[in-house]
Amino acid sequence: MQSDLTELFPLDALLEQLRGGRRLVDLTGVDVELLAYLTVAVQARLSRPCVVVAPGDSEARRVAGDLRFFAGDVEVTTLPAVDASPYGDLSPDRGTVMALLAGLARLTWDQAGPFIVLSAETLARRVMPPDALVDHSFLVAKGQDLDREACLRALADGGYHAVSTVEDPGTFAVRGGILDVFPPNLPLPVRVELWGDEVDSLRTFDPDTQRTRDEYGDSLLLPPVREELMVGAYKDRARKGILEAGAAVGLPSRQLAPMLDDLGNGIPFMGIEAFRPAFYPALAPVADYLPDDAVWFVLDPMGVGERLRDHWERLAAGFEGAQAAQQPALPPEAHCLTPSEVTQGLERVTEVRAHVLQMVDELGAVEGPENAIRFRVPDNRDLSHALGQTRADREPLRPLAEQVRGWAADGTRVVLACRQQTQLDRLERLLKGYGVAVQRGTERPATYLHPPGPNDAGAVLVQGDVGGGFRLLSHGFALVTEEEVFGRKAPKRKSKAQDQTSPFVQSFRELEPGDHVVHADHGVGQYVGLKKLVLAGNEQDFLEIQFAGRDKLFVPVYKLGRLQKYVGSSDGSPRIDKLGGTAWAKVRAKAKQSAEEDAYALLDLYARRELAPGYNFTPPDDYFRSFEATFPFVETPDQARAIDEVLADMSRPRPMDRLLCGDVGFGKTEVALRAAMKAALDAKQVAVLVPTTVLALQHYKTFADRLKDYPVKVALLSRLVNPTESKKVLQDVKLGRIDIVVGTHRLLGKDVKWRDLGLLILDEEHRFGVKHKERLKDVRAQIDVLSMTATPIPRTLQLSLSGIRDLSVITTPPVDRLSVRTFVCRATDQVVRDAIMRELGRGGQVFFVHNRVQSIEARKAWLQALVPEARIVVGHGQMDPKQLEKVMVDFTEGRFNVLLATTIIESGIDIPTANTMLVDHADQYGLAQLYQLRGRVGRSRERGYCYLLVPGEAVLRGEARKRLAVIQKFTELGSGFQVASHDMELRGAGQLLGTRQKGHVQAVGLDLYAQLLDEAVRTLRGEAPRVEFDPDVNLQINARLPEEYVPDAHLRLVLYKRLANANDEEDVLAVLEEMEDRFGPTPGPVENLVELMRIRTLARFVGLQSVDTAAERVQFTFHPQSPMPVSAIIHLVSAPQTRFTAPADFKLVYTFTLDERRDTTVATRIALQRLAEFVTETPDAAPAS
Repeated sequence: MQSDLTELFPLDALLEQLRGGRRLVDLTGVDVELLAYLTVAVQARLSRPCVVVAPGDSEARRVAGDLRFFAGDVEVTTLPAVDASPYGDLSPDRGTVMALLAGLARLTWDQAGPFIVLSAETLARRVMPPDALVDHSFLVAKGQDLDREACLRALADGGYHAVSTVEDPGTFAVRGGILDVFPPNLPLPVRVELWGDEVDSLRTFDPDTQRTRDEYGDSLLLPPVREELMVGAYKDRARKGILEAGAAVGLPSRQLAPMLDDLGNGIPFMGIEAFRPAFYPALAPVADYLPDDAVWFVLDPMGVGERLRDHWERLAAGFEGAQAAQQPALPPEAHCLTPSEVTQGLERVTEVRAHVLQMVDELGAVEGPENAIRFRVPDNRDLSHALGQTRADREPLRPLAEQVRGWAADGTRVVLACRQQTQLDRLERLLKGYGVAVQRGTERPATYLHPPGPNDAGAVLVQGDVGGGFRLLSHGFALVTEEEVFGRKAPKRKSKAQDQTSPFVQSFRELEPGDHVVHADHGVGQYVGLKKLVLAGNEQDFLEIQFAGRDKLFVPVYKLGRLQKYVGSSDGSPRIDKLGGTAWAKVRAKAKQSAEEDAYALLDLYARRELAPGYNFTPPDDYFRSFEATFPFVETPDQARAIDEVLADMSRPRPMDRLLCGDVGFGKTEVALRAAMKAALDAKQVAVLVPTTVLALQHYKTFADRLKDYPVKVALLSRLVNPTESKKVLQDVKLGRIDIVVGTHRLLGKDVKWRDLGLLILDEEHRFGVKHKERLKDVRAQIDVLSMTATPIPRTLQLSLSGIRDLSVITTPPVDRLSVRTFVCRATDQVVRDAIMRELGRGGQVFFVHNRVQSIEARKAWLQALVPEARIVVGHGQMDPKQLEKVMVDFTEGRFNVLLATTIIESGIDIPTANTMLVDHADQYGLAQLYQLRGRVGRSRERGYCYLLVPGEAVLRGEARKRLAVIQKFTELGSGFQVASHDMELRGAGQLLGTRQKGHVQAVGLDLYAQLLDEAVRTLRGEAPRVEFDPDVNLQINARLPEEYVPDAHLRLVLYKRLANANDEEDVLAVLEEMEDRFGPTPGPVENLVELMRIRTLARFVGLQSVDTAAERVQFTFHPQSPMPVSAIIHLVSAPQTRFTAPADFKLVYTFTLDERRDTTVATRIALQRLAEFVTETPDAAPAS
């Protein structure tokens, strides 16, 4: 589309040809957005399904997004490309395979909707035949008698994983009369509830909270989640195919034994997908699934043909390489169609070929396919250019405002599309500032693509995601996107909800036998397991804890508040205490004294900062808001909150000193940029101080690029800047000609003189030396300071320091990043070369991690011979620091495209163009290390790839196999991936509190130290001390969570911990409601447990030490600091016909009536509820956690 040509939109001509039965129609001048609009228009008028074929997967995703924008709520089915070659022991991404099968299942069962989108590569792929997919799908319908065994067998055969808690697609869990399952074709998992064998209900549920949401419908389709069906004839056929493939390259059957054994045992071996065709007599073309009466739109036919040829050539080369290396493999034609077969298939359908370009010859005549229908629809490039020219002005949106007014005067409606509500609010506020009449669209966006009515505003704001805008003035509308107004945006993706479980409860989810725990009264012990004991004829669950000398303590589940998982360094195990000894009391006393010192220092610092004079920055204005709107990503909720907190701090008349914590790539730099821009707009200078020259260069590039359209000057000051340039920078800083200076400790030099420094941004302060930190104290005294760190601050400490340390934490990952595709594969030449060449082919860079310095040069020689096209540089920690710095700078600057390095790249490096990583001998790394390494890639709009290479001769077993399986499973950012990050949390604690406390934190565990700190802060603030009421409750009942009700021990522990941490009856009843929702009707022991926990919360509220029931009465023993008024006890005891007596100090007895003796537990709760009515004020009683 072009903005300077006369409009042509011959939709009627296209419809006429399609209605007339023409099988091939060529269009010119049709790009992605116009094709999507056209496709929706054709489908609406012809009522025929539409298939869109795009050259690649990225174009297909874009088309699908635009179709959803124009079609509204109508289903759009995408069939993604499976991006792994069958010739490299490389298993494809499980999520992609599931998404493809989900799409095929929807097509098979007429659930696909009228739009299907796929890439050229997917169109060429051969897949499992439709009859096999139907035969191995399972249908669950309301009211049917469900054969449980058959259902579970079908799920296992179809590749679903049995788990304790369903959180990911392709998993299922069974608990009594409940089946939870997450089919790949649904956005949410479904809970199937049975009444006996009959299906009683189908409801979706939230995978994070596990709570049910909505009724699903009358039937549930469960398609397979992998194509390799490990059952019966399929398995036998595959065995035969593998043996034949081995024989074809002269491989004896004994060398195939490991994979054949796995196949026989139903275990998908590494690279099983290479033999996918062997499971079936023949795979089917994807076209076999597509509707016969569809209209096919092919976007950029030349590009599609090119992709088909490239794909085929790669497969053919891979097959040749496999044969040369004597690797058993099946020929490419078994896996996919040849380009000519795809072309022949398209000849049998109604095909509309959409050519993006219109060629013009030297005489100005339009060239193109014969009889092509020519489209010419203006785009918004002229508007975008004009807005780019005024971005630095005080009225940056003036061109848009004038254009909207002009179009409205001509009877054209302007539809402004924004992805996020925040951006809509921003744009509405900005346009109203120019006097432009704006209305909010409440219907789907496409509803407004027509001329405005008499009462309509000239511009309508809609929320929706569309790649680009265009103008159809003949149809009375112009579509403008936020990208065209504010600059390029990254594609929006759905974000996952974050688990907001209490940190104390969360740690119990990971508690395993053998882990260390801290008991508040007895010290550090070792968790043995959950034990069922029978006391006085009643079954109860206890946590068995072993102390020194093999002494054991059995902690009742209702007292789990006294117990925490030990969080400490993994350098060594903590010392286990002796039960009943005095050592723990001494350790705790020392830790308490340390916490008090910390609390005093923090409060003193807080008080001095509150009294210090500072600069009062002005509140953000419209100009600043227009700068905010150019942020190329969608702010996460955490990021938006951090920005608001920083700007609010800056507008206060005392110096800001805020710590911003978040993982690398989570958006801290954008928070810093907003603060820097605010300072610069108020004519204050900004210093951005970082610990290394590489980080300085990265930050400088980020700041300079983000601020290039604004009247803000950014400079770099580090060793990388030559002396002449440095001298000029220093002079300009002194004269106030430079607004923002990014630099290393060079910024702290005595020769750096500021004209008016107002803000210091510190990145990773803990990495500076003592001398530099002392200098920082002088610099930061009177100015605003924003410190940033990627080291996680434990949530327990965040809670303790609330209100005395200005702390902003970004825990949600960006919603705009594509997840990192993770592959576990053997380190073959073919895999390594293909992975590197794929990245170099898209202009990117590669990390190759090899953690052995002594063999790294040999690895370089091997890589250089394997990929002669690559420019390889080596970096490791034993190099001279200046040489290593030069290596990192050269790689950052793009002089090399492959960095062969040790794990020094694990943190502190952020290179958006480096989006492929290969980890050599990945089986030798820990889980946290692999997670940190993988986090270096996938930081831009490009998808990241991580290849975990394992030795070809190794058969992975035990922990190594489990580690790699876990990290491969959790490819989504922020998907609840629990890594062993305790060492990192301790570093975060040390950074916040000071390193001298590390020994005390280690001794008592991080959670207990945080609790001691919280108590010390309260005491120093003059608040009443927290009184911990931890009553014993002896009810003589069978109260527990039976294994038959909650089979998973970890889950039982979490539920016990949540009940023990409940603050009131309402919290207990909320857990009960959730259990009924997740596990079905509660049996007697669970009802008793809930009553026990309700009684315990009441007893804590009233301030009791114990509750003891007998057959005829219950005795309440009060804590000396109980808030229960003595007058209330006198009133209860002296009331007419009272059943209360007070036999001794601090004791109150209630005698049951004959009716109450039938259920003494409920009678005890009701009696306690009467006592609670007299407690009008209670000390700040805290749960013992």
